[in-house]
Formats: sequence, structure tokens, C-alpha cells
Amino acid sequence: MTATATPRSGSPEYEEYAGEEMTLVEHLRELRSRLFKSVFAILAGFAVGFAFSNQVLDLLSEPYCNLPEELRRGTDALGGAGQECALVTLRVLDPFFITLKASAIVAVVIAAPVVCYQILRFVTPGLRPIERRYSIPFIVASQVLFALGAAFSFFVIPRALEFLLGFAPDRFVPVLNGNDYLTFVLRTMMGFGISFEFPLVLMILSLMGIVTAAGLRGARRYAIFGTFVAGAVLTPGGDPFSMMFLALPLIVFYEVAAVFAWFIERRRARAEATLAG
Repeated sequence: MTATATPRSGSPEYEEYAGEEMTLVEHLRELRSRLFKSVFAILAGFAVGFAFSNQVLDLLSEPYCNLPEELRRGTDALGGAGQECALVTLRVLDPFFITLKASAIVAVVIAAPVVCYQILRFVTPGLRPIERRYSIPFIVASQVLFALGAAFSFFVIPRALEFLLGFAPDRFVPVLNGNDYLTFVLRTMMGFGISFEFPLVLMILSLMGIVTAAGLRGARRYAIFGTFVAGAVLTPGGDPFSMMFLALPLIVFYEVAAVFAWFIERRRARAEATLAG
């Protein structure tokens, strides 16, 4: 495969590029190798997660266990004596699926950097030098931002649970199924983790020249409205606390992306002025 598209000569992004030619068989062998390494990393992560599933479940249970006692008295009562914080299972397969989800979390955490690296190594022969220069920092940034979003969700989840369970009338005692609770936590973590990739997408589009600082400033009111809509859609509880705590960081990220786009445009303008002179 030979890359043929190059930036116009004289632009700040212009660099000489000779693509690496590979036959179809070589491509398939490379793809097989990268897939094998990625699958091995996922399986290794899954094995580690299975070995430490109890510790992972203890960590994921913390948001519920930190709730006021009156909000979890029903579940704790069913948990039996000696259980300070208990979650119940209502179906035969629930314990299996709960362990499976805990193992999958560890597998994703361990395998994600390896999988991203393998994808990068597979597409590197088709990238221009400037794209190669930016690829590794952006992959690292994507991992860090996703981890920050997932960690931030642990600040939001207890407040969302307290708000939602607080609606239970006096005659109704909330009893949480462990499988449903874990699904709620994982969906919230995924929603926050994916949302925190938002500024990275805007920065990539800025580097590609698809979005501009002026365009981002002009679309600010629509972006703010969109962040609250995203907060309502991506948070499984749909409560105002989760929506607000997701929307506010996204608004800050949007402003950071606008500043980044302005900086890139200034840099390009100076480079073009230097070439013209």
C-alpha cells in the first residue's frame, strides 16, 4: 500500500513522504500478528481480572457502601448478619455475570494500551511523518482522558445514587440487585470516560483544518446545549446531578479546544508568513 495524498507544497505541514509498499500477503500477515498480540493482551488481562475479581468488586461497591445507612437498609438486611454493606443477586446466573464484568474491566484497563499500540503500528506505514509525530501523544492522551473520566465518575455515582434512591417512599425499601448495580456503575464510567475524549476529537479536527477557533466560538451556545443533552443521554440514571457534572467538564474542554485551535492557527500563519518572506 502506497500513500499518494500529500499536503500542498509550501504549507507548514508539507513534508516529503515515501510510502512503504507492502503486498497483500504482507498486509494480512501484519494484521494477523497485530490481532494475535491484541487478543493475547485481552486474555491476559481477563485472567488477571478473574484472579482479582473480589478486589475489583469491592472497589466498585464503594459508591453504594458510602451511602447513608437508611438508603441501603433493605439490601443490608437481606445480606444477613455480619454484612455491613451487601448487594443481593436475584437470578442464578447473576454471580457469574458479575464476576465476568469485573474481569472484563481489568482486561480493558490492561489491554487498551497494548491494543492501541498495535493499531498504531499497523497504520504507521501509511502515515506521513507529521502524522506519526502526533500519533503517539494523542494515543497517550486518549488513555489518560478516559481514565480521568472514569475516575471522575466515582465522584458523581454516590450523589446520583443518593438522589435516585431518596425518592423511595417510607413504605418502600430499596433493594439493589448486584448485577443491575454493577451495570449502572459501568455505564456511568463508560459515559464519563468516552465524554472526556471530546476535547481530543476537537483538537484533531483543528490540526486537520476542519474546525477553526472562530467556528468554535460561533457555535458555543449550541455546544453548551449539546453538552447537557449528552449528559442526559450518556448517564444511565438520567438524574440532574450526573447530567450537570458531565456537562460542566465538557464545556471547559470545549473552551480549551477553542484556545488550542486559535494557537494552531497562529502558528500556521507565522509559518506561512516565514515561507512567503
